[in-house]
Amino acid sequence: MRRLDKHDRLHIVASQATGQHQSTWVSEEQAEVAAWTVAEGGVKVGGARAIGLALAVGRQARWPVWPWKVPGAPWLLDHAYALVAANRHRLPGERPWCLEHAGGCTPISG
Repeated sequence: MRRLDKHDRLHIVASQATGQHQSTWVSEEQAEVAAWTVAEGGVKVGGARAIGLALAVGRQARWPVWPWKVPGAPWLLDHAYALVAANRHRLPGERPWCLEHAGGCTPISG
């Protein structure tokens, strides 16, 4: 997501970062199951919508939120997101937060 944020508009926080739950209003339980976008004023959006909203803000574009206007698309996106989230440990990506930030890490219980 950092690479897609062309306008440096997003503040991205790992769910394992010490103190993130107090600063983002996202509970540990919520962070375990989904990605979250927290807008000004504390409005929280989770799952597929969080990714779409973050992309829309980071890219300064409207296209990432268009699918939510198509009948049936939100259901499909939510189910696709759930499948990816359930298997995220199998996907390639950046090194886990705790390996790179051992001093600022609160491991998620599992």
